[in-house]
Amino acid sequence: MLVPCPDPDDAPFNETVSANLSPGEKLTAEFTPEQTETRMYLPILAISKYRNMSYAAKADGEPIYGPSRIPPTDVDDLSVTFVPAKSFRSSLTVEISNLDPSADRFVVVQPVGWEVT
Repeated sequence: MLVPCPDPDDAPFNETVSANLSPGEKLTAEFTPEQTETRMYLPILAISKYRNMSYAAKADGEPIYGPSRIPPTDVDDLSVTFVPAKSFRSSLTVEISNLDPSADRFVVVQPVGWEVT
């Protein structure tokens, strides 16, 4: 269930950023709207789920998730994360840290939502 619902003319947003993180490494992924004057709605924030990881997200510099040891939802699930959907105007920043002292991790960040047109 998406709250609010996108209008038929809104532009869908579904991008991925991926990286291989060695022990102690951090990935910072930033997503920005394609239009200069718009609002993005984010009902789903999916990130690869592993033990010994830290997950956090900010929208326009304000914390919207974490830091937490579990992701908002896993990329294999793509379950709705935020009801109502979070929104932002300029940027979504997601940080994932590999806290495992001995294992490399391949992580994917996938925000899914829409841009108001």
